[in-house]
Amino acid sequence: MTDDLYAKELLRWAADVSHAGHLPEPKRAAIVNNAMCGDKVTIEFAVDPTHEITDCRHDTKACVLTQASAAIVAAKAIGEDAEGFAHVKAQVTAMLREGAAAPAGKWSAYEIFAPVREHKSRHTCVLLPLEAAEKALAT
Repeated sequence: MTDDLYAKELLRWAADVSHAGHLPEPKRAAIVNNAMCGDKVTIEFAVDPTHEITDCRHDTKACVLTQASAAIVAAKAIGEDAEGFAHVKAQVTAMLREGAAAPAGKWSAYEIFAPVREHKSRHTCVLLPLEAAEKALAT
């Protein structure tokens, strides 16, 4: 793997613990695992009556790529809903697998994962927190 994969901004996100931990009730939560490497992500959301996210926390035991992605999800989740997360996940997936542009606006931090395009086995690492978010919002 190249040094580009672990650029300074990616490492900064991976070290961001401002939204790490757990939420008190009520919440929507999901745990997802990557059986290939053992990464584990728990995403928890507080939602309002319209199903819009009002708070988010994550508990991530994973590689640097997954940690950074989880930190971005938790930092940017407020104001989103299931449809919004499905859209972001589709954009990130297209960025990694098809070379599409990174998401814009508040989700533009995902551009730090552009070097992961060349490492197909690591796509799952970036997508795992988005899968956890999608699963949590489907409950």
